[in-house]
Amino acid sequence: MAHVDETLAAYESIAVRYDELNARMDTAGLVDRFVEAVDRYGPGGRRLLDAGCGTGRSSVAFREREFEVTGYDLSPAMVAMARRRPGAEGIRFLVGRLQQPPPGLTGFDVVACVDVPVTYLTTTDQLRRSLAAARDQLAEDGVLVFDLNTIGYYRRTFGVPAVVDQGDRYVAWFAVSPRIEADTVVVTQFDLFERAGAGWERVSMRHVQRHHSDRTVRRVAERAGLCIVAAYGLVGTSAREPADEDDHDRILYVARRAG
Repeated sequence: MAHVDETLAAYESIAVRYDELNARMDTAGLVDRFVEAVDRYGPGGRRLLDAGCGTGRSSVAFREREFEVTGYDLSPAMVAMARRRPGAEGIRFLVGRLQQPPPGLTGFDVVACVDVPVTYLTTTDQLRRSLAAARDQLAEDGVLVFDLNTIGYYRRTFGVPAVVDQGDRYVAWFAVSPRIEADTVVVTQFDLFERAGAGWERVSMRHVQRHHSDRTVRRVAERAGLCIVAAYGLVGTSAREPADEDDHDRILYVARRAG
């Protein structure tokens, strides 16, 4: 199975449970960091494309911050959940891939990729095509804002098998990849066990991601016609400078059209 098909299968299988399983995720706080970057480096316009929008949590958060939002995602099931999300009325949600987005999406002041959808691009060519697509979606002075997991985060989070006990639900995960190295693919196995009557129901999925180092991101962005103008480290939803691949969880990038 191709990596993109595994990603699609993973999110299709978990779409109806996604928000519940990620209830502790501080999407609002993460969106605040994105908005701070947009306010500092963006053109001041409020037309925003939420690329890789998932179930629309970030889309609604951006609209609450007075952006005019359009969103799209790889998974039709996740998009269906987004369309039913309270507060999402009037937001246009579409199905498409980062490297092959829905047609006609142009002239945005901001393109945002929130909560690491870019990590599912498992080759530098996929990364280049996705960044080039975002460049084409931007207004002349617009900005692309996206986050990526650091190598330190991958090693801390997936280097040792873990189990979370939630009473009638267990979530277990571990890295299938024997070594977690910079600029390589990281394959993680997730197993969800939920009580079903006298027994248990199991949902298994593989998440296939790639660590993209800062050096790679800057090189590929240049090839895609973009210039990285800022990079912030994130620990949880707190911004840190300078960004550190070992100590921080994510790096938040801001890019503009080159030239």
